[in-house]
Amino acid sequence: MTNNESPVIQINDLEFRWKANTPLVLNIPEFSVSGGERLFLRGPSGSGKTTLLSVIAAVLVPQSGTAVVTGVPLHTLKGGQKDQFRVDHIGLVFQQFNLLPFLSVLDNVVLPCKFSKKRRDTIRQMGSTATDEAMRLLKAMELPPNLTNQSVTELSVGQQQRVAVARALIGQPELIIADEPTSALDTDTRQAFLDLLFAEVQAANSSLLFVSHDVDLSQRFDRAVDLKSINLAAQALTDANASDTMRAAP
Repeated sequence: MTNNESPVIQINDLEFRWKANTPLVLNIPEFSVSGGERLFLRGPSGSGKTTLLSVIAAVLVPQSGTAVVTGVPLHTLKGGQKDQFRVDHIGLVFQQFNLLPFLSVLDNVVLPCKFSKKRRDTIRQMGSTATDEAMRLLKAMELPPNLTNQSVTELSVGQQQRVAVARALIGQPELIIADEPTSALDTDTRQAFLDLLFAEVQAANSSLLFVSHDVDLSQRFDRAVDLKSINLAAQALTDANASDTMRAAP
C-alpha cells in the first residue's frame, strides 16, 4: 500500500545517450514512485530498463533532466558519494543475485552494514545487531538455519535468491530495486517469493521497484507501468523499426 510521503523516485525531463550524436536511450518526461509504493515496471528488451535502473542507482549520469531519489538530487553527488548513497538508501536485488562466493550466507547478508553507518544505526535503533537482524531476515525468507554458515555456492537458485533479498533489506533502505528476481523460478515459487518479499518491504516501510517482463505478476502490485509508455526513446525506436519493416515488405 502507498502512503503520503514524498516520492522516493522523481524523474523529470531525463535524457541519456551513451555517446554524443547517438540516439537517446532514455527520454523520460516524468516518472515517480511514491513512498511505500510497490510498483511493477515491465521492462522488455530494448526498452532502456538496465540504463534506467543504473541512473536511479547513481551509476550512470544523464546528460539532462533530474533524478531525485530518496530526496537526494543525484546530479549533486560526486565520486564516492554515489557509492555511499547507493549502499545507504537502496537495496539491490540483481537478476544474477551477485552474491560473493567466498563469503558465507550470513556474511553476504551483513555485508551492506559494513559499508553503511546509516544501516547500522537503523538496526541499532531497532534494538538489534546486524548479525541478529540478518538471521531474522533469513528466517523470514524461510531459509533453513543450518545453511547460514555455508558458502552461497552450495545453495539452490531459489535459496540464493532469498539471500539476495535479505541482503537488500537489511537496515531498511528506503528503496528496494529488484531486477528480474523471479526469472529462474516456477509459477508457484514466484508467488510464494512475492508473499515473503512484500511482507518484509511493508514491515520496513520501503518502496519497491520490481522490474520484470512477467506481466502475470503485475496484478500483485499497487501499480504497473510499461517502461515503453514512459520512455519516448523506446517508442521512437519501435516506430523506426516498424517503418523499416514496412519499407522492406514486398
